[in-house]
This record gives sequence, structure tokens and C-alpha cells, in this order.
Amino acid sequence: MAQTAIGRLFRCQSCFRQSLISSRGYSKNAIPSFAPTSSTELDQILNRFREELFIPVGLGARQRRLIFQPKYSEKLEEEPITVTIGQDEKFQLRPLDPQSLPRKEEIVQVVSLMKTTKDWQNIIPFLVAMRMSRRFLTQGRWEWLIRKAGEADSLGIILELAKQSDKTGLKLREIDIVHRLFFALHQKAQAADFEGDSMMKTLSLAKQFAMLMEAPEHINHNITLDPKRRPFIIGVLLELSAARALDESEGRDEGGHVKSYAEKLLASWAPGSFDGKIQDWVRVDRMLQENVPIWNGIRLTLQVHGIAGNEALSTSLRNRLQQLSTLIDEQQKLVPEKVKERPTQGYKQSLLLYQN
Repeated sequence: MAQTAIGRLFRCQSCFRQSLISSRGYSKNAIPSFAPTSSTELDQILNRFREELFIPVGLGARQRRLIFQPKYSEKLEEEPITVTIGQDEKFQLRPLDPQSLPRKEEIVQVVSLMKTTKDWQNIIPFLVAMRMSRRFLTQGRWEWLIRKAGEADSLGIILELAKQSDKTGLKLREIDIVHRLFFALHQKAQAADFEGDSMMKTLSLAKQFAMLMEAPEHINHNITLDPKRRPFIIGVLLELSAARALDESEGRDEGGHVKSYAEKLLASWAPGSFDGKIQDWVRVDRMLQENVPIWNGIRLTLQVHGIAGNEALSTSLRNRLQQLSTLIDEQQKLVPEKVKERPTQGYKQSLLLYQN
């Protein structure tokens, strides 16, 4: 009996050594590397995600078993196994508890530590690796991420994420996601007083996002839910184009872009948020976020040369401007006292822009 047990022991050790030998090799997936950041704490958490989630999950099935199955933990400590990541990076396997792996919710901590554009560039490989690890962001989390990128002046990073949508999962076909994106573009231009290089860069970004939304992976085939047909999205493009004409082209509509967006805005008016009967503040605040940029876009457009001379177009625009002015005036009366003390996004930007 003892000899049989000893025989089984040697056979198990032999099996493990065979696993050790056959486990030497390349990862089956591309494991991301992260550039040094402005924060030691951020470097550490990115490295934790890499070593405790991205690398282990990205390895082959045999290697993952060695890492995650408790029966191999003691052997891994006794007989270390090293695998090759990429071309020449060595990684030593160690036992891991699947329950202790970094959770996707910890992206909040990662993003909160990103202070510079260079920091934000790491979000691209990070999200690629998250998706590879089957950690998918919810729509609400995407909206939050876009808002944070806007606050960090890193919307160009969002454009790169959308260009790599097959790897990152960011699709520009959901109304709320695209709304958050274009509101951030509006805020960026507003912060620059709709002039100068910053505004020009914002217009360039907006046009690139609009073009990207024509790509098959970003198209919403339900016309009623297609973001690019919404007056708010077209209104922001109109606002930025008219601002450029006034700031850079002495008020001339070079290329006819302002006129084109103005006509598209009028044609898309029906699905807009213009219901004056709504009094729920959460919905009203969302309407202000949409309608104040449209109002401003029309206001600027009517100052562009050639628009005023087009009687039919200018008359339609003035009618819509009056409609929005009346609606916004009424919605301003619905602002709760607590919001006046701590303005929400819609009310804040209406204070900064509409009341001026």
C-alpha cells in the first residue's frame, strides 16, 4: 500500500513537472503595458490590475488552472513556473483567489487618479484589457467616463476609444452616451467663450465624432433612437460651426457648413425635448442641457453673413429661437431652491450662457 501511494506521489510530481515544462510559452492574448503616470498610486493600481487580472486571465487554459486552482498552490510555491509575456517579458505564476481579483468597479479609483492627458492615455490599453478579461462597462459607466474625460480635457482619448470600438466596447449609437459626449464638447467650447484655438479643436473633435457615427459599428438602425438625428447633436455642431465662422472667418459661412447644419436642425426638430408641460426637475434639467446649446447655436447662426439674407431660413430659425426662449424662461421658474444653491449641470450652463 505504501509503495502504491509513493508511486502515485511520484506520478503526480511528474505530471506537475510536465505542466511546468509545457506551461512555458507566450500568452494567448496581447497583454497591455502602461506608461508611467503622474502618480505613484496610479502606477501601483494599474500594475495590480495587470499582474492580478490582465496577465492571469490572458494566459492559456493550462496556466490559468495552475494559478486559480487551489490544489496547485503549494506546488507553485515549491516549484516556481515562469512564462514569457509578449516577446521577452518574464512572469512568474503565483496562486490567486478568483474572488480577490480586481473588480471592474475599481475603474472609479483608476480614473479618479488620472490628472494629465498622459495619464488618460493609459485608459485605452486598460479598457482593451478589461474587455479581454470580460469585464464590460455598463452604459451608465461609459457616460460617467466621458464626463470625467471632458473635465480632464481628454475628449480626444474618447475619440480613440470609439475608433477602437471592437476592442474597447465604446459604441456611439446610444442616445445617452452620445448626449453626454456632445454636452461635454459644448462645455469645452463654452469654457473657451466659443473662440480661439480651444474652440477650433473642439469643433474638429465634434466633426470627427460625427463622421465616426456613420461607421457601421456605430450606426443605430432604429431611426427613432439614432443619436445623430437628434436636434441636440446637430445643434451642438451648428453652435460650434457658427462660432468658428464668427471668430475665424469674419462672419462668413465658408464651405456652407453653418447653413447645412441649420437646415438639418430644422428638419430634425420633431424628436427634440421641447415639451413645456414637463415639470419634473430631473427631466427639466436634462432638457436645459439640450436646449440651451441649441438656442445658442441658432443665436450665433443668425449673426453669420448669408443666413440673414436667406429669408425663409432666417425666419424659421427666428421662430425656433423664440420657441426655445419661451420654453427656457418657463423652465427657469421651476428651479428648486437647493439647485440654486448648488446648480446642476443644465441649470449651471443656462446661468452661464442663456442669462448672459
